[in-house]
Amino acid sequence: MVIDENRVEVIAGEITRYLVAHPDAADTFDGIARWWITRIRLEEAMQQVRQALDGLVKEGRVVVEKLPDGSSLYRSAGDR
Repeated sequence: MVIDENRVEVIAGEITRYLVAHPDAADTFDGIARWWITRIRLEEAMQQVRQALDGLVKEGRVVVEKLPDGSSLYRSAGDR
C-alpha cells in the first residue's frame, strides 16, 4: 500500500485542530478515525454548503423561504 504523505499531513492537521478546539479530548484510534475526523469534515462541509447557498441566493439562482420553525427552505429560482 502506497501512503500519500500529503493526505497524512491533512489528517494530522485535522487531529491537531480538534485537540485545539477540545483540549481535554482523548479517544481510541477507532474513536478518532470515526468521530473526530468525521465531525471536522462535516463541520467544514456544512460551512462550505452555507457559503454556496448564500452565493446562489445572492446571484438569484436560488430562493430561500423562512419556515415557521425558523429553518430555511431553499429551491431553484427558476423563472421567478
